[in-house]
Amino acid sequence: MTRIISITMAIIITMSAGFATPPMNDLPMTIITASAKTKPSPQKKKAKPKKKKKHIHNMPKGNMGKWFKSKKELKKYASKVMQEYNRQYEDGEISWEEYVKRCPCGYEAWSCSCGKWTGNFKYNG
Repeated sequence: MTRIISITMAIIITMSAGFATPPMNDLPMTIITASAKTKPSPQKKKAKPKKKKKHIHNMPKGNMGKWFKSKKELKKYASKVMQEYNRQYEDGEISWEEYVKRCPCGYEAWSCSCGKWTGNFKYNG
């Protein structure tokens, strides 16, 4: 690259000094190749997505055995379980004794610091 610039500068100096430049046909043909080593442009580093730390609940799951996203979801689940026992008793699939023993008569609920809910079924037995 500097050689091309040098030749160009020599021609410009020669022309400005009042000398006639030789016709281009009279010049020997030479191929000049130039390579410039440039530093790659600094690319913006892609921000690595932060890995979410797995939350460790500060209390155990209740006897429901699940964590729920909201108290409303927990209440819906508890009602569904109790209704299923009612259906089984009414359809004759379980006896009264089994129903009283296995069907929850209520529940208690609590939440973790992460906002999820769990709870315990309460039984008569």
